[in-house]
Amino acid sequence: MKRIAKKILLASVSIIILTLPTVSFAASNTDWTQSPKLYEVRTWTGKSELGHGNGSLAEATFFHPKSAVSLPDGRLLVSDSSNHFLRAVSIDKVSAYTGIDLGEDAETELPLGGYNDDELAKAAFDQPSGLAIDAQGNVFVADSNNHAIRKISKDGKVTTLAGNGNLGLTDGVGAKASFYNPSDVSVDSQGNVYVADTLNNVIRKVTVDGTVTTLNAPSTRIVEYFPGAVETTGDFQDGPIASAKFNEPSGLALDSKGNLYVSDRGNQRIRYIDFAAGTVSTVAGGGTYAKQAVYVAGDYVDGTSTDSRLNAPEGLTITADGSLIIADSLNHAIRILKDGKVSTLAGIPTEFGKEDGVIGSAQFNHPTDVTVLADGRLVIVDEFGNKVRVLQKYAKPANLQTSVISVVYDGNLVPSDVPAQLKSNAVLLPLRSVGETLGYTVEFDKKTGNGKLIKGEAVYAIVKGSNKVVKTLKGKSETLSLNATAIVVNNRLFIPVRFFASESNLDIQWDAAANVVVIRNKTF
Repeated sequence: MKRIAKKILLASVSIIILTLPTVSFAASNTDWTQSPKLYEVRTWTGKSELGHGNGSLAEATFFHPKSAVSLPDGRLLVSDSSNHFLRAVSIDKVSAYTGIDLGEDAETELPLGGYNDDELAKAAFDQPSGLAIDAQGNVFVADSNNHAIRKISKDGKVTTLAGNGNLGLTDGVGAKASFYNPSDVSVDSQGNVYVADTLNNVIRKVTVDGTVTTLNAPSTRIVEYFPGAVETTGDFQDGPIASAKFNEPSGLALDSKGNLYVSDRGNQRIRYIDFAAGTVSTVAGGGTYAKQAVYVAGDYVDGTSTDSRLNAPEGLTITADGSLIIADSLNHAIRILKDGKVSTLAGIPTEFGKEDGVIGSAQFNHPTDVTVLADGRLVIVDEFGNKVRVLQKYAKPANLQTSVISVVYDGNLVPSDVPAQLKSNAVLLPLRSVGETLGYTVEFDKKTGNGKLIKGEAVYAIVKGSNKVVKTLKGKSETLSLNATAIVVNNRLFIPVRFFASESNLDIQWDAAANVVVIRNKTF
């Protein structure tokens, strides 16, 4: 996608081609890679409508955020790309970090980007995208539309590590090197910065002194996208690093061995650069080029690495257990590559939206980055949703006792004057507790000991000592099986919680470690 916009840099005019970022950081406590069902997606900050407002988490607005990385002080640094800012997100607010407001372009009414090295308050960026941080606390920025790699030192100075503001494909030192819309960076333990040089279709390496080298072969493929109109585009080839080819590489993550995962967006693949072996291989995704196609067609398939399919994969991060998390942008989903298989971690694949909720019902709108916080939560940068989202464990009430079975509904303890019962691997609560919590009208016949739950036009007749329930809806009755028998304890009719939560289209899970039945609305 291309658009024209002005950039304040010696009165120049440049073409902006939107590209996308990522960040790579491992962290501990990522048990959601093993048991994700107890997790949910919530909005940390941002709104569906775009803006550039700082303030409380609920008030702050963004314009196409692209990438995020954790700062040493615990704040989250976000590249607010179309605002040309870097913003800091803390526990209670969003504040400016670096970048200056140059106003709007008179024709497009879009924020103007710029190019200036200086202290934080005076530095200027143009479509800042991917972020990475080294062991000393220096931040590196893929400043996409400035075609440069910027460095923010821990003492608050912005400099250009490599690039010069002009697009090109030239190796060299510092300003003598050139890039073409770099969209991501990753830094190794020696301070070398790897760059996804997206529109050059190559991976670059920048040493500490700013020396830039190109690792793989540039593409020479040409397509005729309509009669008489041709352009160069990316290509695909695995094998030795020097001869490997990419198509718009857009995301990077270094693993514990110092090898590099690459989101190869135009090839719909995740590639792996093994520096010791000197090879590039495909570890997820696939597909072939249609005749004269610029990109491999995207798709959505979970499965083994070779059978799986992606659609414009972007940001990557690696967890402590070695799982690779993928922001699968045009599938609007977060995918996980673990033990050679790709599965969907969160989101409704191929459907975009804005809902928070349990992992299978939450929606994203073009997620472009993922990063794991020190406390184990997964940050998801939702570009077109203009939000920073977070995947975290469900909220438990304070002082919850683990010695007895508890039932929690949307974070609140379900009241019951008698303890829950565990029968036939099912948790049962009194009829009234279940009914009133889940929004049913409750009827109980003291003579027979049987009961009814009523919601709308549906009536459920429950008989003590039976695992059957008669459901009547619009004059038609059917007999359904409960997941446990209804029993009487202390003169109260106990019924299985799971059956009626499922009938109410609620998500219900069992947290064995906490001894808790977790009931949640699927979206919130």
